[in-house]
Amino acid sequence: MTIAKQLRLVLGPAIDAARAALRDLDDDDVPGRFRAIAKQSDGKIPVPLVKNLLLRIDEDEWFRTKVIEAFDRIGSEDPTSAAYLNREPGWWITVAEAVTSQAAAEGEERVRQVETKFEEARSLGRAERAKAKALKKEIAAATRASRNVIAERLDPLKAVAAEARSECARAEEQVVRLRAEVEEAREDRREAERTTVSQFEQIRSLKREIAELRRSAEEGASESIPREPLDIARWLDRAAGTLTPFREAGAVARSSGGRADAAEPVIPAGVAPDSVAAIDALAGLDDLIVLIDGHNVLGVLDASTMADPRARRELIARLGKLDRHLGEAAIEVVFDSDLSDGRSLSVTENGIVVRFTEAEVIADDVLVELAAEHGATAVVISNDRELRDRCARHGATVLWARALAAWL
Repeated sequence: MTIAKQLRLVLGPAIDAARAALRDLDDDDVPGRFRAIAKQSDGKIPVPLVKNLLLRIDEDEWFRTKVIEAFDRIGSEDPTSAAYLNREPGWWITVAEAVTSQAAAEGEERVRQVETKFEEARSLGRAERAKAKALKKEIAAATRASRNVIAERLDPLKAVAAEARSECARAEEQVVRLRAEVEEAREDRREAERTTVSQFEQIRSLKREIAELRRSAEEGASESIPREPLDIARWLDRAAGTLTPFREAGAVARSSGGRADAAEPVIPAGVAPDSVAAIDALAGLDDLIVLIDGHNVLGVLDASTMADPRARRELIARLGKLDRHLGEAAIEVVFDSDLSDGRSLSVTENGIVVRFTEAEVIADDVLVELAAEHGATAVVISNDRELRDRCARHGATVLWARALAAWL
């Protein structure tokens, strides 16, 4: 029996569902070669039309959907047809096994038929022995043919299954290797971030030293600035010791004078400048300008992101919450970093002013200049003690960066 005939037997319920689906379609939707099938409700379909009908089910997903609906409506419980129509995983293996089983059943039926003939031949007596021997040979040949058919159908399936298991094993090994590579890449990225932060801090430290040297030179240092690093350090120690008394005296004088013009302190008595309550106390004070040391706040939030432009943009976005809290008060945030496109100042949609220092200027000096400009109406937020002291001399209120970080 040909494969097409065997498929007609194995997929009989699916073929019946296809015939029902064809009968449900409009005449215009039924292909010409299937109209005869659509009109008849009984009888066997010729083998060529069976092949064409199965090919249409395979290639036309819309038609296959209609066949599945008819199959479900008929209520057939044939698992082979259900796997074939619904394209269940391994459906082709299910169909192949069913065809193989059908071929084996046909072989066994043929064996039974031959055995029946053999028994009939034996009853005919000795005259029929020669014919019986021939029939025995036919039985043996039929048995071998049946076994060969089964082996031919099953061996390729066994080989495919073995290859599939090998592919799964190789895929699992590849997944393990890729996971190790991803973890290694993550560690490299973390190391690069740590290196970037370290280099960024070194650059900021150098800029601070340069700015301090320039301030000392402008204040009239009595000796020239040395060039060697060790001599510079010693020179800075001597300068700090010389200038500290004068700075403290000036700070007292300027601080008292700056606050004398203020009607009342910005932060109520008893509120710590490093607490969330200090940020809460700023609400409703419309005549204030809040000056924020951008990178200093980033260092409190997450020191590993200080050199990351994305963290800077996220902080600016989060300051929108502070802007809504303050009301009409102004906000300016200064970053110790210049932009590649040359911009030094920008304003966000909600009015927050974002400043970027030039190559040889540090954010501390910009914040001190702004504090001097606005005096008692300025609130400076930074964890840098020296910066807070310098701004306080101009009458500004100083708060800790950790207060803002905790409030955000």
